[in-house]
Amino acid sequence: MSGKKGNNYIILQEQGIAKIELNRRKGKNLWAIIDLEDLEKILSIPYTWFAKYDEDIKSYYAVTSWYYPELKRSKPVHLHQFIMNANGKIVDHENHDTLDDRKSNLRVIADSNNSKNRKTRNSNNKSGYRNVCWSERENKWIVQLQVNKKNTVLGRFPKEQLEQAGKFAEQKRKEIYGEFAGHN
Repeated sequence: MSGKKGNNYIILQEQGIAKIELNRRKGKNLWAIIDLEDLEKILSIPYTWFAKYDEDIKSYYAVTSWYYPELKRSKPVHLHQFIMNANGKIVDHENHDTLDDRKSNLRVIADSNNSKNRKTRNSNNKSGYRNVCWSERENKWIVQLQVNKKNTVLGRFPKEQLEQAGKFAEQKRKEIYGEFAGHN
């Protein structure tokens, strides 16, 4: 294990990756995974990477505080954006592991696609399936998705067909959202 500028790292040559230790104020340190070819780039900056918790997604990101002399202040820079040279664009972790910063797991995407590629349903979901909700008025399960920025009802199912509604919703997400369909 070697260290530089506050971060320890491990090189796993046979896997073509490196692991960067991320400090936390409280609790056990975490590790970010990067491609070995990005290690020099990561270590060449004079800042320390740390684990920052994101309350919205309930997960950690690798972040550093980058000082901008012209602004006379620091701003956070996320490791996945730094690796992808994203310049303010959104970078998505395909496998939803926010500490897996290998380029094979990262893609620059539009904001509208980022919200589609989710690993879980909404916290207030009662059906157990993404995009399926109960309509008291209709006494049916409703399958709805965002299509062209509008909430669109794609199907209605009787009370006893919840599982079919869930499968239908997953099928429609794949058809409409493609690679950004996410999971049920």
